[in-house]
Amino acid sequence: MTAFSEASNKFKRWFVDDALPLWLEQGYDNERGGFYEALNFDATPSAGRSRRVRVQTRQIHTFSQAGIRGWHNDAESLAAKGFEYFLEKACPDNGERGCVHLIDDDGEIIDDKRDLYDQAFLLLACASRWEAAKDERAIALADQALAFLDRELASPHGGWLESDRKELPRRQNPHMHLFEAFMALSRATGEDRFLNSAAKILNDCFPAFYDSDNGSIIEFFNDDLSGLKQNKIVEPGHIFEWVWLLSNWEELAGADFSHVRNNLYKHSAILGENPGFYGFVYDRIDIEDPNHQSNLRLWPQTEYIKASCVQGKWGDEKAKSRSSSLMNDLFASYLNVDICGLWIDEFDPKGAPLAQGVPASILYHLFEAVTETERFETMDNAQ
Repeated sequence: MTAFSEASNKFKRWFVDDALPLWLEQGYDNERGGFYEALNFDATPSAGRSRRVRVQTRQIHTFSQAGIRGWHNDAESLAAKGFEYFLEKACPDNGERGCVHLIDDDGEIIDDKRDLYDQAFLLLACASRWEAAKDERAIALADQALAFLDRELASPHGGWLESDRKELPRRQNPHMHLFEAFMALSRATGEDRFLNSAAKILNDCFPAFYDSDNGSIIEFFNDDLSGLKQNKIVEPGHIFEWVWLLSNWEELAGADFSHVRNNLYKHSAILGENPGFYGFVYDRIDIEDPNHQSNLRLWPQTEYIKASCVQGKWGDEKAKSRSSSLMNDLFASYLNVDICGLWIDEFDPKGAPLAQGVPASILYHLFEAVTETERFETMDNAQ
């Protein structure tokens, strides 16, 4: 067994045997419905907090996909239950304007903003519900949400506005996740219209997002998608997500983004790493100040693993080796907790833990990293 296989199998076993059962048991509010926003470090629910609707849809997606893979007998039933709750509580008027932003523990709407980032994860959840159960309500909701986006949030300068409140600055992040969701809908349904929507983001928006000179992704924009002049802070996690997504696009559409992928991966890996803390990447870096330091959350590390895997798939042996060491080092840091299946979400630049609880939103990131490593291992072993 190769070093990558050993690391990948250990990571998958942690997710399937420890994390998935724990969050199936503790992560859902069986009395009032809906997924909890977070757990405490003793695995009890962290109640009394507003619930971001994007967390509901991320969990629906994650448990749907776990059920499809046969990873747990209860995963599909909980995904279906969560989808029912989401439709009832977070999608007024049958989702005519997509989903709201925040609900409370009782499922009451406390912020009815239509946030673009939230709609992206609505679409991702719909793709997974269709793939898992052929639930026609999922496609109907996706169509409603897409019609709403084009009717109320479409920008004449490309892409969509931040929300129905039209905040500035605009961000690349929601568009990145819409790109992810459109590809998922295309794979789940086989419909070209979703592939065309993904292509539109690449054609209309990505050229503004991509800073080829610095090998980075610009995060914030004016209304016309011109980058903010003072915007020198970039996020390695998002850059690595784009590496992964562009690789997926290459497979799905037969395109070639290798030059962009390689440029993004190389620069972010060099500039973003904290050599004093396992080489994990900072949340944010200043492209003009290499000594700039921020904290290190877990999700950028999962994106680093995914990006390293896809770069390894395209022949980068150093990236493949990096993904192995990253997975192993998770167990000495972020996953080094008393109750297996939980995690420490954040460390300071010196490696001191900062997290006060375990956010449910990260389960999605961990799931995607596990599935990418498993996919790469299967391909690698077949060669």
